[in-house]
Amino acid sequence: MNYRIFILVLGTFIIGTDDFVIAGLLPHISEDMNVTIAVAGQLVTAFAIAYAIGAPIFGTLTMNLPLKTLLVISMLVFAIANALSAMVTSFEMLFFTRILAALAAAIFTPLAMTTSTSLASGKMRGKALSFILAGITMGLVLGAPIGTWIGNAMTWRYSFVFVSVVSFITVIGVLLFLPKIKREAELSIRERLKGFNKIILLTLCVNIIGTTGGFMTYTYIAPIITGITNVENISVFLMLFGIGALFGNLVGGYFTDKIGAPQTLMLSLGSFAVLLTAFSFLSLLNPSTFAIVMVSIVAILWGISGFGMNPALNSFLISLNPRQAQMVLSFSASALYTGIGLGAFVGGSVISISSVNYVGLASGVLVLIALVLFTFVNRSAKKKAKSAIS
Repeated sequence: MNYRIFILVLGTFIIGTDDFVIAGLLPHISEDMNVTIAVAGQLVTAFAIAYAIGAPIFGTLTMNLPLKTLLVISMLVFAIANALSAMVTSFEMLFFTRILAALAAAIFTPLAMTTSTSLASGKMRGKALSFILAGITMGLVLGAPIGTWIGNAMTWRYSFVFVSVVSFITVIGVLLFLPKIKREAELSIRERLKGFNKIILLTLCVNIIGTTGGFMTYTYIAPIITGITNVENISVFLMLFGIGALFGNLVGGYFTDKIGAPQTLMLSLGSFAVLLTAFSFLSLLNPSTFAIVMVSIVAILWGISGFGMNPALNSFLISLNPRQAQMVLSFSASALYTGIGLGAFVGGSVISISSVNYVGLASGVLVLIALVLFTFVNRSAKKKAKSAIS
C-alpha cells in the first residue's frame, strides 16, 4: 500500500471527527450561544445538507482543476472554517462556518477517494478506497470521543481548535508528500454529464436507499437498545458498532479486490438487511444478560456489514465510468449524506405511526429493496458491457 494514502486518510479522519463530534457538544453550544438544543441541532442538519448539495456541484465545477491543488485548498478552507468556529460570537456565524466546513469537506472527500485509486495499483484499489472510508469511520470511533472529551474538559471551542490543527497538519502533508497526480481527461461539463447513464443513477439510488435504511436505525439506536436491554448508557454498544464499522471498511475493500465489487455489495446488503431486522426481533426478548449479549453481537456484525458495502459500492461506481471518477464519487458522497438526512426523517415517521420496535424491521425492508434494485442494476451493467464488446 502506498504510504501517501495515509495522508489522505488523516484528512478524512478529521472530517469524520468534525462531522460526528458536534452531537456531543450540542448542550455546551446551546448554553453558550443561548439557543435551545433543538436549534443547536440544526448545525448538524446544515452540515449534512450543505455536504449533500455541495459534493456534486463542486465535483462538477472543479473537475478540470489539478487534484493536488484542490486537495490543498479544500483542506485549508476546512481548517480555517473550524478555526473560525472556535472564535465566533454568534450562533448565526457558527451556522455559516459549519456550512463552509461542510462545503470544503464535500470537495476533499471525493477527491481523496479518487486520488487513492490513482496512487494504488489496479488490484489494490478496493483496499485503497476502504482505507479512505475507514478514516471517516475512525473519526466516529476515535476522533469524535477525543473531540467531545476536549470540549468537556475545556470548552466546546477547543474541540474545533483540535479539528483545525489536525486539518492544517493534513495540508502540510499533502503539500510535502503527495506527488502531482494525473487528472482525468479534460472534458466539458456537458460531455461529462452525458456519462451519467441510467445505471449510474440507479446505483446512486441504491446508495440513498441503503443508507436511509441504515441511519433509520442508527439515529434511534439509543431507545432501541435501551428498550431491549434496559441499559441506559449505550456507549459500549456504540463502541462495538464502531469497531465493527472500522473492520467492515477493511473487509469490504479486501473482498472487493478478491471477489469483485458486485458480489461484495450484494453480500453486504443482504447481511445488513438481516441484522437491521434483528433489532425488531430482539425487542421480543425480556431484558436479560442474554439480550445484552445478543445486542452486542448484532452491533458488531451490523457495523461490519453496513460499512463493508461502501468500498464495494464506490468501486462499482468507478468501474461504470472510470474516466470521470471524481465526479461520480462526488455524487456518491451526496447520495450518502442524503440517505443520512432521510434516515432520521423516515425513522421518526415509523415511530410516530407504530413504535421504536418496528424501526429495525422497516430499515431491513428498505435495505432489502436496495439489494433487489442493485441486482437489477448489476444485470443491466453486465448486458451493457457484453454489448459493448460485441
